[in-house]
Amino acid sequence: MLETLVSLKTIYRKPYMMFVWAYLITVMGILLGYRLPLSISVDPGFISVVYVIIPSIFLINSFIRHEERVEEKLIKRHRSFWGRHERDIIILLLYFGGMTAAFAVSSFMMPDSSFKVQLEKISQIRGTDIKDITGQAASKDTFFMEVLLNNLSVMLFSFFFSLLFGAGAVFILVWNASILGVYIGSISKDLWNIPIVGLGFIPHGVPEIGGYIAAGLAGGILSFGIVRRKSPEIMKSIAIDSLSIMFLAVGLIFLGAAVEAYF
Repeated sequence: MLETLVSLKTIYRKPYMMFVWAYLITVMGILLGYRLPLSISVDPGFISVVYVIIPSIFLINSFIRHEERVEEKLIKRHRSFWGRHERDIIILLLYFGGMTAAFAVSSFMMPDSSFKVQLEKISQIRGTDIKDITGQAASKDTFFMEVLLNNLSVMLFSFFFSLLFGAGAVFILVWNASILGVYIGSISKDLWNIPIVGLGFIPHGVPEIGGYIAAGLAGGILSFGIVRRKSPEIMKSIAIDSLSIMFLAVGLIFLGAAVEAYF
């Protein structure tokens, strides 16, 4: 039922509804994970991610399948690459933003025990940060390469997961949204401070997450194109588009790493 709360038609007409939808399903997933864990031995934070992924897969799969069909028509009309995919990336960024906001607010209001797996991952990330290990600011170039290589590997996983599973990038997006959201919530002094803290992650976070989204979109479009077995001409255009989106993804990942390391 959750996946049918908003239609693709509504999302295309009002893209901000993707943010609202993602926020609502994430809050419900968190509450279900806290109240109805699959097992008492499984962390509620992990179960929350699972409960968010389940309805997300249906909608994102439908979204990508629809995009592949629309792309075929736009290719025939000779629409530009950006004209075909600008709205797609924006809508998926709003999807990520809605989930992040929900995790941030929930982690601020709920006990830490609700997000143990996320907090452990955050501690691990901060503990292995070059700046923390050395006790002093490491070379910005070294830090840039560390961030870049890590983000490129996540980007490639996003592409291949979507190529194999259609909406496979959902797993990566939901997990990263939970980590970022819980971190924002944990360092916010009050509820109204959450948007201000979140703004600090936008300069490097938007291109970084945009890179993951673009890679997932590239893999998903190519996946559904292969499944539908279109004509060689259309498949060639879809493959070129997929490659172009991957170049965009790499560029966004470079930009995000550069901003994080040097600014």
